[in-house]
Amino acid sequence: MNEILTPQIIAREALMVLENNLVMANLVHRDYNDEFVAGVGDTISIRKPAKFVAHNFTGEINVQDAVEGKTSVKLDHFRDVSFTVSSKEMTLDIKNFSEQFLQPALMAIAQTMDEDLLNTVAEVTNSVAATAKPTNLEDIAKIAKHMDINKAPMSMRRLVLNPEHKYRYALTDNLSKVSYAGTGDTLRNAELGKIYSLDTYMDQNAPYSYSDKPGTMTECNVTGKVNAKEVAVSGAKAENATLKKGDGLIIDGRMYRIEEDATAASGAIAKVKLDMPLHLTMDSPMKAYIVNKHHSLAFHRNAICLVTRPLELPMGNKNAAVIQHNGLGIRVVYDYDQKTKKDYISLDILYGIKLLYPELACKLVG
Repeated sequence: MNEILTPQIIAREALMVLENNLVMANLVHRDYNDEFVAGVGDTISIRKPAKFVAHNFTGEINVQDAVEGKTSVKLDHFRDVSFTVSSKEMTLDIKNFSEQFLQPALMAIAQTMDEDLLNTVAEVTNSVAATAKPTNLEDIAKIAKHMDINKAPMSMRRLVLNPEHKYRYALTDNLSKVSYAGTGDTLRNAELGKIYSLDTYMDQNAPYSYSDKPGTMTECNVTGKVNAKEVAVSGAKAENATLKKGDGLIIDGRMYRIEEDATAASGAIAKVKLDMPLHLTMDSPMKAYIVNKHHSLAFHRNAICLVTRPLELPMGNKNAAVIQHNGLGIRVVYDYDQKTKKDYISLDILYGIKLLYPELACKLVG
């Protein structure tokens, strides 16, 4: 007999599916506290991972305060997937229900979370230019050197590659050698393993331009109104710099895609169309990060923090649950609409992202 699909069962399965589909969110520092319910836009205080200095011992210890330090994080990423199901579909067992509904829904949320985390490339200043046709791993070695110089701990160093970079470097002669990969399967599988102290992964959500011929603009400022699908551009360095359809603008940690080609006149464009409405109003010019190249990101786990908090359960609705595990928390609510005679299931998650230690991150661009 099929198990009754309660909100608790759906939420538990949803959380497992979400975690299994995440890349970036499983590699960064995570902070979750189920004792504090939060709302969208709340700013909370979190502990930063502690940092210590190793002193020379000269006869007496130098005691350091084990103070982790604190920082504030705004919980301004509220992601939701809602869908309708029939009464017949609600009688499915959890395996079939998961395959038909939960997995596609949670994969969409996972993709967005990974994209939001990788958008921190806009804040990272350490950078290595990617070679167009590499014959060795010198670029990755330069990234590791940045990490060494900035004293990143040797453990939990990660390199998350854009697919373009993955295949560029996977096809180099050096990477196919056992001395780098540890296995002869690397070239065939394009799984990079540990390279120069960096545990290496691929994420399809790493920033890049969708355009075959990206624009030439390198930096700009933008203004715009919340819910508008356009911005005004100013401060472009080259007077006739271009933005191409498919290029990206990272604004306040969110990725927006250019919908129509645009060319600057005297460093400005009155109207640039975007693929989705703005999440904020910018009356004063705000710096936007232009994505017209492929980006990969190296970082120590403690460089970036993903912060989640449980959402409130709806008042008067017993068909709701919040499940948390391993630094993630997801809410499930389902209800029946008498007007449409349909069941609705809503999955949502609230989180914030913070670059805690910029010196412990380095991006690969080009």
